[in-house]
Parts: sequence; structure tokens; C-alpha cells
Amino acid sequence: MKKALSIGLCWLCTLWMGVQAASSYTVMFYNVENLFDCIDDPHVNDNDFLPEKGKYWSWKRYTTKRENIARVIAAVGEGTAPVLVGLCEVENEGVVRQLVQYKPLSTLAYRYVHYESPDPRGIDVALLYQPNHFTPLVTHKLPVVYSTRKPTRDVLYVKGLLASTDTLHVMVCHAPSRLGGEVESGLKRKQAMLVIKQVVDSVQTVCPRAKILIMGDFNETPVEKNIVEVLGAVPVEQMKATTSLVNLLSDAAGSYKYRGEWSQIDQFMVSPALLEDKGYTVEGKVGYVYKAEFLLQDDATYMGKKPYRTYIGPRYLGGFSDHLPIYLHLRR
Repeated sequence: MKKALSIGLCWLCTLWMGVQAASSYTVMFYNVENLFDCIDDPHVNDNDFLPEKGKYWSWKRYTTKRENIARVIAAVGEGTAPVLVGLCEVENEGVVRQLVQYKPLSTLAYRYVHYESPDPRGIDVALLYQPNHFTPLVTHKLPVVYSTRKPTRDVLYVKGLLASTDTLHVMVCHAPSRLGGEVESGLKRKQAMLVIKQVVDSVQTVCPRAKILIMGDFNETPVEKNIVEVLGAVPVEQMKATTSLVNLLSDAAGSYKYRGEWSQIDQFMVSPALLEDKGYTVEGKVGYVYKAEFLLQDDATYMGKKPYRTYIGPRYLGGFSDHLPIYLHLRR
């Protein structure tokens, strides 16, 4: 595994794709909140999402959910499909395949990178990409293992070519939640972020000006310990010559609401080369939260608005997700 990854990091070739590069691309990340099919998988705990038990998940509810997620992806692109879409909380390869093969995304020709993870509930991460503009060269799943050896979601690593010119190292992460207490869960998230940091260090050792893009639900805000001390991700205004990662959502208002408080646990982190080098760079050096009205509903308990999600407890709402998507623009 390490040998294969090392070879992938050192491979600096370029490919001609025979298409005209765009001057601007959108990249998005979305925690889609339990995109499950309604088929029993005996190898994972998917009992909440079966027709005869749990949340009484049906084919109709599943297809509504799938179409809702596709609608969000198309909307974030504002008429142009995002070139890269990171997803978390997808159950398996089948739901990712159906997401891109059925309307409304079927006409956009997305392909994807996905690996099954050892998470007990069976939820994974995935990366959708537009093949006319992004070509994967190397892909890996990076296991996250604790001292207790309790499994969780892998980190997805994809090295590819953007517009046949820029080598881009992409990682998609869904860090462990806060269940189990702050101390224990914090140690689990630390392990996930150490995995990411090891890859960042390896890539930057081979190529100090490598373009690295990390996206995910980190279950920590930009000012919390594992983000700051383990990943070393700093706000744009604190970037120095020695900075390895910059957090593009340090000043965002929040993508997730819990007990009335918005927090920015969904984040983009990039290497300085994606902010200041030639080729494609992050426009405005900032990421955004997509807060379209159709993704929100009134918050009767805590006032204001909250994400329009699929369920509240056992009650079916038919919405989108308990998270809002984030996005950025790459421009040359």
C-alpha cells in the first residue's frame, strides 16, 4: 500500500484529453445525510433504512432523496456542473452509480471514485468528477485505525489532472462524530487527521509546491485542536512561508446547525500552491456555504432557519440533508 502510494505521488506525467479547458471550475463537498438504498446488506448495520423496520425507508423515499441530492449538485454549479463533487454518508457504490446515471445528473456524464469502507453502518465517501475536465491518475483508500481497532470511514485519495495541465491531489474525509464523549471521539478524529497529514507531508516532500485540496466533514470547527494542531490548517490571513495547509472556511457562518448553533464542520483545506501559483487557483482565496432557500426550513425551536433534512428522529420530512453543501471556484 505504502509503496503504491509512493509511486503514485512521484508520477508527474501529463495527459492530453482533447478538450478545451474552462477558465473556471466549481468544486463542491456535501454530507448528504444517509443516502441509503432500501436493500438489506447483512454485512452492515443498515436496519434503520429498510422498508419493514426502523425509519420505514422505501424505494419511493430513496429515489426522492437521490433526486434531491442531484438537484443540489446541479444548483451549486449554477448552470455548469461542478468538476469535482466530494460526498460523504453514501451507503455503497450502487447509490453513487445510480446518483450519476439517473436524472437529473444523467446528462452530465459524471464518473466517480468510490471504495467500500469498514464503517459499521456501511457509510462511505466518494468523489464525482467530470471526465472531460479531470482525469484520475492514482486512487487509494486510506484506512483510519484506532488503538481499539474499531473501524471507521476511510479517507479517499485521488491524484488527477485538471484540464490536462494541473496535477491535483484530492482527499475526501468524513471524520468520526462526537458520539462517545469529547475525549474519546477527539482521539478518533485525531487519528483520521494524522492519516491526512501524513499524505500531505509525503506529497509536499516530493513536490513542495504541490496543489492539494482536502474536503470533508471534519466534525470539528476550524479553530479546534485537531484542525489547528494536527493538520496545521490556518486561516488565509495567517498564511506564512512555512504553512502547509490553509482553511478556506475559517470565517464562514456555518453549514450545520445543532441545538440552535451553526458550526462550520464542513471545510476545504488547500496547500498554498492552490492560492498563489500559476495555473488554477482558488478564486478569492475563499470557500462558501451554499445557503439556497430551498435547502432551509424554519427552526421553530431555536428560531431562524435550519437545514431541511430527510428525517427528524423517526419523522420523515422528505428534505435534503442536515448539512449544507460547501463550494469554491478554481480559476486560471
